[in-house]
Amino acid sequence: MYWIGILSFLWIASSCTEKYKKEIERLTVYADSLESMSVEKDTSMMSYVRTFNAIQENLMEIKAKERLITEISDTDDELRLTKEEEINRDINAIYDLLLENRRMLDRLKSQFNASGEKNVELERMIANLSAQIEQKDMELVQLKHELADKQLAIENLEKDLDAMEALSQAKAELIEQQIVEKNTVWYLIGSKKYLDEQGVTTKEGGFIGIGSSRKVSETFDPTLFTRADLRDLTVLPVFSKKARLLSVHPAGSYEFIGEKSIDSLRILFPDDFWSASRYLVVMID
Repeated sequence: MYWIGILSFLWIASSCTEKYKKEIERLTVYADSLESMSVEKDTSMMSYVRTFNAIQENLMEIKAKERLITEISDTDDELRLTKEEEINRDINAIYDLLLENRRMLDRLKSQFNASGEKNVELERMIANLSAQIEQKDMELVQLKHELADKQLAIENLEKDLDAMEALSQAKAELIEQQIVEKNTVWYLIGSKKYLDEQGVTTKEGGFIGIGSSRKVSETFDPTLFTRADLRDLTVLPVFSKKARLLSVHPAGSYEFIGEKSIDSLRILFPDDFWSASRYLVVMID
C-alpha cells in the first residue's frame, strides 16, 4: 500500500479543498492496482512521483514567499519602502520557481506521452499541476500591481510568466556568450618567413640586423589566427624540428613534447598560460 500514501499525499498537497475528496478516493482505488504492475512501470511511476514532489515543494515555497511579501507590504509606508529590494528579490525568486515548475512539468508530459501509457489519474494530476502554475502566474501579476498601488517600485511590472521566461532565456544566452568570450583564445603556427611576410612578427633591438630579436607585432591581422576554447585546447600539434613561442606565456605553464623533433605543444596550466596573452604565436623551423 506504499503508493496509496504517496499519491494520496500528492493529491491532498496539490489542492487541500473539499471538492477533491472524491478524487482522493478514486486515486486510492487506482493506487491499489499499482501493486500488480511490473517493475518497469513501478520505476516509471516513481519518477513521476519525484517530479510531483519537486513541483509541490516549489509551490509551497512560492506560497511562503507570497505570504512574506504580503506581510511586508502591509506594514507602514516608511518600513515598506525600505523593503523594496527584498520584495523584488522574492518576486524574482517566485518566478524562478514557477519557471522551474513549468520545465519539470514539460519534461513530465514528454516522458508520459513517450511511454504510451493511458492513465486517467496521472493525466488528471498533470493537468491539475499545470493549472496551478498558470494560476500562480496570474496571482503574481495581480500581486505586483497591488504592490505598485502601494507606491512600491516593482521590477518587470507588466511581465507575466511567458515574458519572464523569455527574459530568463535571454539572460542565460548572454551569460553563455560571456563565458564563451571569456574562454576564447587564438593561435597561429608558422615559419619565420611566413610570420614575417604576414606582418605577424617584427624585429627589435640589435644593430643593422645583428643581435635583433623577434616579437609579435602590435598590428597583426587577427583573421590569420585560429579561434579555440582554452578549456578544450590542451595539446597543439606542431610537427617541426624546432619550435618556440613568440607570444608571452609564463614558463612552467607549458611544455614541448618530442625527442628528436617537436611533436606538439602541451598546455599544462591553461589559466596561467593565457594570462598574459590570448594570442599564441608558435614559430617553427
